[in-house]
Amino acid sequence: MTIRRIQSIVVSLVLSLLFGLAISASADSMKIAVATTGPEKTAAISQQAGRSPFFLFFDGKGNFLEAVENPSKDLPGGAGQIAASLIAKKGATLIIAGNIGHKMQQALRGYQIEYTEKTGVAYDVVQTIIQNR
Repeated sequence: MTIRRIQSIVVSLVLSLLFGLAISASADSMKIAVATTGPEKTAAISQQAGRSPFFLFFDGKGNFLEAVENPSKDLPGGAGQIAASLIAKKGATLIIAGNIGHKMQQALRGYQIEYTEKTGVAYDVVQTIIQNR
């Protein structure tokens, strides 16, 4: 083999390794919050993000981390902004809910948190989203 061919192979291997590490780091840094009706990973996704009874947190590989009761679920106003603050403090980079109100969307954008509206079982939806990324 020529030196140029060997250099090309080495560069390709290094780039492949770096790309693989970048994808792995991206998955490791992702944290997903799901607005749910209960504290179990098999709970249904709540239709109201800001007033959902619980938020479940999953890592970027889909592992269930914890359930947190939503402190803003019974507030007369500002529930979405308080919920967004909680989600940000927990380090989530994505939230899933049945419906995310306009004010909560604004708050989430301020925290640079992505959001998506889905229905179903929390764990199943998280797995599907991770597989599709």
